[in-house]
Parts: sequence; C-alpha cells; structure tokens
Amino acid sequence: MENGSNENKIEDFLRHRNTKDLFAKLDYSLKDGVHIQQAGNQIELYNYIVNNEESLKLYYKDLFKINLSSGGEIPRKYYFLDFESPNDRGKITSDNRHFLKNEYVIIGLIIYEVLFIHKEIELNSISKLKEKIRIDYDDIKPGLYRLIAKSNNLLPSNLNDDAIDRTIKNALNEFSKIGWFTISNDEFEPLPAFDRLINFYEKEIQDIDEILKELK
Repeated sequence: MENGSNENKIEDFLRHRNTKDLFAKLDYSLKDGVHIQQAGNQIELYNYIVNNEESLKLYYKDLFKINLSSGGEIPRKYYFLDFESPNDRGKITSDNRHFLKNEYVIIGLIIYEVLFIHKEIELNSISKLKEKIRIDYDDIKPGLYRLIAKSNNLLPSNLNDDAIDRTIKNALNEFSKIGWFTISNDEFEPLPAFDRLINFYEKEIQDIDEILKELK
C-alpha cells in the first residue's frame, strides 16, 4: 500500500454496515466478469458499490492490480472489473472469468444491429430472435457454422439450423451470466451493461457490415 492515507481509504468499505452480507457476493461476481447495475437482484450490490466506490477502487487496484471501472450514466450506470485483455488480468486468475466464444461475439453484434441499428427494440422473444437470425442472416450461416465447428471440434458440414439456434440461446445465457441481459422463459431484455460489448468492440460495430460479409 502506498501511504497511510490510501490505507485508511482502502479499509473504509470494511466498516460499512452491509459489508458482511454483500462484499463476498460482490467480489465473486466482479471477478467472474459480472457487470453490476441497477437491475433485478443486483440493486443491493450496485448501491453498495456506490456507497464505497473510492475505497473499493483502491482495494482492487492495490491488491489485484486491476481497475474497478464504470460505464454509462445514472440511472444506466454499471460497474465492472476492467479486464482489457486475457493477458492483462492483474493478480486475478483466468479461472474467474467467462471468455466469450467468437460465435457469441458475432451473435452479440447481430443482436445489437437488430435492436439498436434497425430499431427493432420491441423484439424480446428468444424464439423470434432465432427465427429472425435464421432468415434475415441466412447468408452468413456458412461463417457461423465454421466458428461453431472450430470452437467445438466439429465439422461445419455436420451443422444445421439447430446449431444456430443453440448458439443463440447459449450466447444469451452467457450474456445473462455477466449481466448484459435478463432471461425469463422465452423473453430476453438487454441491460445497460450490454453497452460494454458495444464499447469493447466499437471498431467491429462500425465495420459490422464488413465483418458479416466475411462470414458469407
């Protein structure tokens, strides 16, 4: 620790009345790559971070050499540990992180295009999303098959629409784990932290047409 002043600030969160109840859950979630925001069962954790933000930032920076960062503006603000790359994780092991498969990233970019570029913001059915991607993005299926096959040690020729459907559902499940979406039965909803994919893949978003062409 750098000096006495920082040491006192780092310890501030330990004295908060909710630390015993919330810190362990928060710590595990952040290290697993979860984004914390004012949504669902994360509200308590979000408020806890807000009340201890500077202290927690010092804690993660000093002990783990990683940044507790935020994105968005209130009321759509969210917090996350800033893993900029798999090779720069500070002192947090890779066991504590969901790595998104390439095909999940592509599905995320397609969902972003459908919801926010094509403005189909009322689309919230997983089954209808699957159908839309199968039909409207039929020309990129060969590329999706190649990505799915590569990450699962399969032959692209053995894949069909069922593989696309499973990949869409699996991608949404992964996005749900890290706080980008909520899923309830057949319904899905993007959360403020979905913005993280958009920011992280900003160049890909700008070149999405070219990226999709490469999958044909």
